[in-house]
Amino acid sequence: MHFSAKTLEEQLERVRTLESRLTFRLSVLSKLLDQQAQAMLDGTGINLTGYRILNVINTLGKTSISDISRFCGIDRAQVSRSASELEKQGLVQFEDDAISKRKKLVAISTDGRALLEAVKPAFVERNEKLDELLGPERKAAVIEAINLMTDHALR
Repeated sequence: MHFSAKTLEEQLERVRTLESRLTFRLSVLSKLLDQQAQAMLDGTGINLTGYRILNVINTLGKTSISDISRFCGIDRAQVSRSASELEKQGLVQFEDDAISKRKKLVAISTDGRALLEAVKPAFVERNEKLDELLGPERKAAVIEAINLMTDHALR
Protein backbone atom coordinates (compact mmCIF):
# COMPACT_ATOMS: atom_id res chain seq x y z
CA MET A 1 0.00 0.00 0.00
CA HIS A 2 1.43 3.36 -1.02
CA PHE A 3 0.33 6.70 0.37
CA SER A 4 1.01 9.92 -1.44
CA ALA A 5 2.90 12.70 0.30
CA LYS A 6 -0.30 14.76 0.26
CA THR A 7 -2.30 11.97 1.95
CA LEU A 8 0.37 11.51 4.61
CA GLU A 9 0.54 15.27 5.24
CA GLU A 10 -3.26 15.45 5.58
CA GLN A 11 -3.24 12.57 8.05
CA LEU A 12 -0.41 14.14 10.00
CA GLU A 13 -2.37 17.39 10.20
CA ARG A 14 -5.43 15.51 11.55
CA VAL A 15 -3.20 13.89 14.20
CA ARG A 16 -1.76 17.31 15.14
CA THR A 17 -5.30 18.69 15.45
CA LEU A 18 -6.37 15.82 17.69
CA GLU A 19 -3.28 16.13 19.87
CA SER A 20 -3.82 19.88 20.21
CA ARG A 21 -7.17 19.32 21.97
CA LEU A 22 -6.72 19.83 25.69
CA THR A 23 -9.46 17.37 26.63
CA PHE A 24 -7.86 14.66 24.50
CA ARG A 25 -4.44 15.24 26.08
CA LEU A 26 -5.90 15.27 29.60
CA SER A 27 -7.77 12.04 28.90
CA VAL A 28 -4.62 10.31 27.64
CA LEU A 29 -2.62 11.56 30.64
CA SER A 30 -5.34 10.38 33.02
CA LYS A 31 -5.30 6.91 31.48
CA LEU A 32 -1.50 6.73 31.67
CA LEU A 33 -1.50 7.76 35.34
CA ASP A 34 -4.28 5.25 36.08
CA GLN A 35 -2.31 2.45 34.39
CA GLN A 36 0.78 3.41 36.37
CA ALA A 37 -1.18 3.45 39.64
CA GLN A 38 -2.81 0.10 38.90
CA ALA A 39 0.62 -1.40 38.27
CA MET A 40 1.69 -0.06 41.67
CA LEU A 41 -1.24 -1.97 43.19
CA ASP A 42 -0.37 -5.30 41.55
CA GLY A 43 -0.24 -8.03 44.15
CA THR A 44 -2.41 -6.16 46.67
CA GLY A 45 -5.70 -7.76 45.65
CA ILE A 46 -7.40 -4.43 44.99
CA ASN A 47 -7.88 -2.34 41.90
CA LEU A 48 -7.50 1.41 41.50
CA THR A 49 -11.14 2.13 42.30
CA GLY A 50 -10.85 0.13 45.52
CA TYR A 51 -7.67 2.00 46.41
CA ARG A 52 -9.36 5.36 45.85
CA ILE A 53 -12.34 4.33 47.95
CA LEU A 54 -10.08 3.16 50.78
CA ASN A 55 -8.25 6.49 50.67
CA VAL A 56 -11.48 8.48 50.83
CA ILE A 57 -12.80 6.45 53.75
CA ASN A 58 -9.46 6.71 55.52
CA THR A 59 -9.51 10.48 55.00
CA LEU A 60 -13.17 11.21 55.80
CA GLY A 61 -13.81 8.49 58.36
CA LYS A 62 -17.08 6.56 58.32
CA THR A 63 -19.00 7.77 55.32
CA SER A 64 -21.81 6.85 52.97
CA ILE A 65 -21.57 5.36 49.49
CA SER A 66 -23.17 8.55 48.14
CA ASP A 67 -20.55 10.75 49.78
CA ILE A 68 -17.73 8.59 48.39
CA SER A 69 -19.33 8.76 44.95
CA ARG A 70 -19.56 12.56 45.05
CA PHE A 71 -16.05 12.96 46.45
CA CYS A 72 -14.39 10.70 43.85
CA GLY A 73 -16.63 11.42 40.88
CA ILE A 74 -17.26 7.68 40.56
CA ASP A 75 -20.68 6.25 39.74
CA ARG A 76 -22.60 5.36 42.92
CA ALA A 77 -23.31 1.80 41.73
CA GLN A 78 -19.61 1.23 41.01
CA VAL A 79 -18.69 2.56 44.45
CA SER A 80 -21.25 0.23 46.02
CA ARG A 81 -19.91 -2.82 44.13
CA SER A 82 -16.32 -1.93 44.96
CA ALA A 83 -17.10 -1.33 48.63
CA SER A 84 -18.86 -4.71 48.81
CA GLU A 85 -15.76 -6.36 47.33
CA LEU A 86 -13.55 -4.50 49.83
CA GLU A 87 -15.81 -5.79 52.61
CA LYS A 88 -15.38 -9.39 51.38
CA GLN A 89 -11.62 -8.84 51.56
CA GLY A 90 -11.92 -7.54 55.13
CA LEU A 91 -10.68 -4.06 54.19
CA VAL A 92 -13.87 -2.18 55.13
CA GLN A 93 -16.99 -2.84 57.10
CA PHE A 94 -20.54 -1.57 56.75
CA GLU A 95 -22.27 -0.05 59.75
CA ASP A 96 -25.78 1.23 60.37
CA ASP A 97 -26.20 4.99 60.36
CA ALA A 98 -27.53 6.18 63.75
CA ILE A 99 -29.54 8.95 62.05
CA SER A 100 -31.00 7.19 59.02
CA LYS A 101 -31.90 3.51 59.41
CA ARG A 102 -31.97 3.09 55.61
CA LYS A 103 -28.44 4.38 55.14
CA LYS A 104 -25.29 2.32 55.63
CA LEU A 105 -21.91 3.81 56.42
CA VAL A 106 -18.59 2.39 55.29
CA ALA A 107 -15.63 2.34 57.67
CA ILE A 108 -12.06 1.26 56.98
CA SER A 109 -10.79 -1.78 58.86
CA THR A 110 -7.39 -2.35 60.44
CA ASP A 111 -6.45 -4.48 57.42
CA GLY A 112 -7.57 -1.67 55.10
CA ARG A 113 -5.34 0.81 56.90
CA ALA A 114 -2.44 -1.65 56.79
CA LEU A 115 -2.87 -2.09 53.03
CA LEU A 116 -2.83 1.69 52.52
CA GLU A 117 0.31 1.97 54.64
CA ALA A 118 1.98 -0.78 52.61
CA VAL A 119 1.43 0.97 49.26
CA LYS A 120 1.85 4.52 50.55
CA PRO A 121 5.62 4.79 49.89
CA ALA A 122 5.18 4.06 46.18
CA PHE A 123 2.43 6.65 45.81
CA VAL A 124 4.35 9.25 47.84
CA GLU A 125 7.41 8.65 45.66
CA ARG A 126 5.34 9.07 42.49
CA ASN A 127 3.95 12.39 43.75
CA GLU A 128 7.41 13.57 44.78
CA LYS A 129 8.76 12.76 41.30
CA LEU A 130 5.94 14.75 39.68
CA ASP A 131 6.54 17.65 42.10
CA GLU A 132 10.23 17.59 41.23
CA LEU A 133 9.50 17.36 37.51
CA LEU A 134 7.20 20.39 37.58
CA GLY A 135 8.82 22.50 40.26
CA PRO A 136 6.78 24.72 42.60
CA GLU A 137 5.71 27.36 40.07
CA ARG A 138 4.53 24.93 37.39
CA LYS A 139 2.82 22.76 40.00
CA ALA A 140 0.92 25.78 41.32
CA ALA A 141 -0.05 26.71 37.75
CA VAL A 142 -1.24 23.15 37.02
CA ILE A 143 -3.31 23.06 40.21
CA GLU A 144 -4.82 26.45 39.36
CA ALA A 145 -5.64 25.25 35.84
CA ILE A 146 -7.21 22.04 37.17
CA ASN A 147 -9.32 24.07 39.61
CA LEU A 148 -10.52 26.35 36.78
CA MET A 149 -11.38 23.39 34.54
CA THR A 150 -13.12 21.57 37.40
CA ASP A 151 -15.26 24.62 38.19
CA HIS A 152 -16.10 24.95 34.49
CA ALA A 153 -17.05 21.27 34.21
CA LEU A 154 -19.33 21.53 37.27
CA ARG A 155 -21.36 24.38 35.80
